[in-house]
Amino acid sequence: MIVKPELTYNYVGPRALYDDNFIPPKLLHRRKEENNLKSLLDDSMSENFSCNILYQGLKGIGKKVIINKVIKDLISKYQSDTIIYEVNVDCKEKTLEEIIFSLLNDITYLGNYTFKITSLLNFKLSELWNTFKLVMSKISNPLILVFNNIEDLSPSIFKKFLKYSKETKTTLLSTVNRVNRTNTYDILNEFDYKKKLEFYSYSELLDILKQRSMLTFLHEIDTELIEFITDLIFEHYVPVPGKGIEVFKELYPLLKNKNYNQNLDFIEIIQNQFDSLQISDEFSLLTYISEEELLIIIFLDNLANFFLNTSNYYISQDKLEELYVISCESIEYEADRVQYLNIIRNLKSVGIINISKKMLTTKYYSDPIKISEISYFYLIINPRQLKAIVDSIFRKQ
Repeated sequence: MIVKPELTYNYVGPRALYDDNFIPPKLLHRRKEENNLKSLLDDSMSENFSCNILYQGLKGIGKKVIINKVIKDLISKYQSDTIIYEVNVDCKEKTLEEIIFSLLNDITYLGNYTFKITSLLNFKLSELWNTFKLVMSKISNPLILVFNNIEDLSPSIFKKFLKYSKETKTTLLSTVNRVNRTNTYDILNEFDYKKKLEFYSYSELLDILKQRSMLTFLHEIDTELIEFITDLIFEHYVPVPGKGIEVFKELYPLLKNKNYNQNLDFIEIIQNQFDSLQISDEFSLLTYISEEELLIIIFLDNLANFFLNTSNYYISQDKLEELYVISCESIEYEADRVQYLNIIRNLKSVGIINISKKMLTTKYYSDPIKISEISYFYLIINPRQLKAIVDSIFRKQ
């Protein structure tokens, strides 16, 4: 089912997926966070004071894009009066020496200095630090330092930068992925403002992935495909946009061709992006299904054929029950709705089908779910794999 998007964005192309520093034209469902950071940075620029800010949240939740978007808007706002510099450094698996080299390389470029970074290779750490402070002192324009993944730094190292930012009235923005690490706890109180980004709801995450698909592709992408990706993220990962963007990267070579509509290929690629879907034991599943009564085996055969013969990612409750009735009729078995609901519960519990969240209200997120009230289901196992297992059982009988 292809649905015309409610919002339209100017086409960007694959850069919207593959550029780690890409900034969407609008940050969806982060207005409060965006406005708060914009207000803080605006005040620090206009009143000339430093502000140490920390954003917390799992990888892919959008910490960096909020920071980059606000800084971009701030630079644009002040460009007629003064030039604001921004320097980014990724602290992941870097030593202090590597971080200082990275900072010096960018800062000297901004300040148009003539000395070569290679001349610092034999410097001791104390000499590098003094050089960094010397170069920083030569910059008269407002400067914002952005440190990403600070969980990989020891508190003593990062405190040096925090202290220095206060002394020089330099604004320091930082991101951290894992706040449960001891070294992160040790420096939390050192920040003027801390914000932990909360997870997105299903509808919010779906909006973001729709936006990214519209920015990436010239043609419309099947809405059910994006819903399917969102469902799998919720069930087998954590609800963050970064995971959806990773999936889109893998799908891009196929999706860029608007005439390519092999949904089974899409399903296989998508499922391969989730580790929890790769550990299923096909032999155990074969054993489980072969030990079930004939009705369930026939039902699973009809279910596999439904997905193999259609371009759907979901099956409705009505259609699922219809397949059950057809299965009963094929062996002259009397259909029973209680039995049907029990079969669906069992198939869900063993990891063959799952419930889509796309039609659920928020009350279902914590309350027990009644199978009879569910609108849509999807296959966890690839339909090709399910069909192969069922055919193998039939051949043995």
